[in-house]
Amino acid sequence: MIFETRPLHAAKGTVLARDITLKTGVRFSAGRPIGPSEIAALTMAGLRELDVVALDLHDVVANEAAKRIAEVLVPHASDANLRISGAAGGRIDFRAVCAGVLGIDTYGVTRMNRVDEGIAIITLPQFHFVRAGDLVASLRIVPLAVRRYAISQVIEEGEDMMRLRPVIAERVTLIQTVEGGDTSQVHGEPVIRARLARMGIRLTESLVVAHREGALAEALLSASGEAVLILTARETVDRGDVAPAALKRAGGVITRFGLPVDPGARMFAGGLGAVPVLGLPKCAAEPEGNGTDWVLERLFCGVSISDDDLADLGVGGLLSGKSERD
Repeated sequence: MIFETRPLHAAKGTVLARDITLKTGVRFSAGRPIGPSEIAALTMAGLRELDVVALDLHDVVANEAAKRIAEVLVPHASDANLRISGAAGGRIDFRAVCAGVLGIDTYGVTRMNRVDEGIAIITLPQFHFVRAGDLVASLRIVPLAVRRYAISQVIEEGEDMMRLRPVIAERVTLIQTVEGGDTSQVHGEPVIRARLARMGIRLTESLVVAHREGALAEALLSASGEAVLILTARETVDRGDVAPAALKRAGGVITRFGLPVDPGARMFAGGLGAVPVLGLPKCAAEPEGNGTDWVLERLFCGVSISDDDLADLGVGGLLSGKSERD
């Protein structure tokens, strides 16, 4: 591929390197092959020379290159819950067909991006939550063409690199605790309900119990949701505190106390049988984004939230420049 400026009469057989819009409003897009009709129209418009690209047999034009790579990047769009656009200007976009989190083979995408500087796969962050119609990734062929061998190498580096993990939870229980029967302490439900609604999930059960280990354990055993969220009158500061102790008393387990995300660090994750249980930090009762959202999004889209998974959140986990304690 050779980029050059040619006299208009010598441009036949090349590809237009830049967009051109004539005074009549007629537009010639970059990547358009230059033939007799293009030369005639541009001559009548007063142009004398063009920036063009001369291709050889080893070059593949941008749109065709993008199509070939996209077929490998997401070979089964419907299974991946993604919608793939047509190629235009060397670009193909990938959009979500439903709400969920984006799962990416991050190492695979990086390998593909290292093959050739002219091939760019651009995505949202791993496990980013999106809604139906949101743009999740773009494939760009940066120049007007790339070499065939580069396309072959990219294809060899991997396939099935992205898929949207849809929201699968439907029923969630919230348990709040109060001290001394003071129900004025209970103010988190509207915010939690809104957090869930953003993901298309209903809060189907809301319980209020005394801030005591026994009362909370009984509530956990009676909860009917597919997952249980706990918001306590006093924030949880230790594995031996009321909420974690209540979960263990009910027969559950704690998989992690403490999240490397700020705000949202004082959260715990565990389970009661097959039911996930999350002890929420105090900031979960506030509408601003925090670590709670990251964990809820993963959990309700079927993504693992093991001890190791949550430990991985630290890089990028500083969500606010202002330190907050929760």
